[in-house]
This record gives sequence, C-alpha cells and structure tokens, in this order.
Amino acid sequence: MISRYTCYLLVLVLLFVAGCSSGGRKPEYYESVETKSLIIPEGLDTPLSRSALIINSPPIPLPTLALESGPPRISNTTSGIDANSHLSWSSEGMYLLVEDNYESAERRLKIVISRSGMQNIRQDENGVHRFDYYQKFDDLDTGLFSSLAFWRKDQREDYSGAYQVYVRPDGDNARVYIKYADGTDCEPDAAEHVLTVLRARLG
Repeated sequence: MISRYTCYLLVLVLLFVAGCSSGGRKPEYYESVETKSLIIPEGLDTPLSRSALIINSPPIPLPTLALESGPPRISNTTSGIDANSHLSWSSEGMYLLVEDNYESAERRLKIVISRSGMQNIRQDENGVHRFDYYQKFDDLDTGLFSSLAFWRKDQREDYSGAYQVYVRPDGDNARVYIKYADGTDCEPDAAEHVLTVLRARLG
C-alpha cells in the first residue's frame, strides 16, 4: 500500500514535469535575426527616421442637437421663436450667445446687471463688469410647516459669490462670458445659474 508521503512525492514530480514541458518551447521571436542595414544607392539621401509620424485628421463639426457635445453637457436654453439668446460652450467656457451686435449688447449688459439685484457693481478699464451676487431663495409654500422645514434650503445649491462678465463680438452677434472675480473658470452649474439670471433681462 502506498504511503501518504509517497503520494505527495508523486504529485510534486508530476507538477515539475508538467512545468518543464510547458516552458520547453521557446517563443518565435527567440529565433529572429536582425536584418542588414538598408543600402542607399549613390545619389540618394538616407531617409530620416528620427521625427515622429504625424497623422492629420480633418476637423469634425459639432452635431446640431439640443444638447451641446462639448463639456460640460448643458442644455441649449433656446425655446420658442421669440428667443434671441441661449447658453453655449467654447474653449473659453460657457457663454451666453446674444443675437445683438457687440456695442448694443455691451450697453444693455451694464443696465441688466444693475437691474438683476447685483451689488458692488463696477467696470474696469478693460470693459469687464464685476459684481457680487446674492442668491435669493423664494419658498413657494408659506405657512407653519414651510417655516419649520429648514432642511429644504440646505438641499439647494447656493451660487452667491463674486463674479465678472464681459462681452466679445461673434460676427453679427455677441457673447457674454462669465468668470469668478479672480478670473478663474466658474463651475458649470454656477455659470449656468448666473447667466440665466442675466438672460432673463438681457433677452
């Protein structure tokens, strides 16, 4: 009768043999041979191989959908035949496209900012409008239960802060860009919120 230790020894031997047999075959690239250098005929230049190969691709136009394809994915706010402005996206960030010339949009923007409840309004030498925005939360329900539901405001985003906006021409139209007061890019939600507030009066 075979002892337990003998069984263990047979198992180890079988495993060792199986490992050797599986690793005995060398990969094909072990047998590869380096080819000789390219012989260049007299009168011809040696081809350059140091520069990287650059494959150019034609630009792909953005799809004309209700949702813009560039990040962040925002909804086009154009609705109705009377709408003459909508939110869009560019490499400089989110902006409000106004169907009005640059001079008119710049003149109206200054009035709109003051009438939209902004505070500490000022304009620098570069035409950048700076202001402080304080978001108002108007509860639809008024009553004892509504006043006790203090958690409802905590669930809503507060976009109050210091911002700056400026106008750039876009052909026959104008773009209104928004940044934080220090010139950094706004968070997409904050930019959309404040631009929508201005759009309500700017058109």
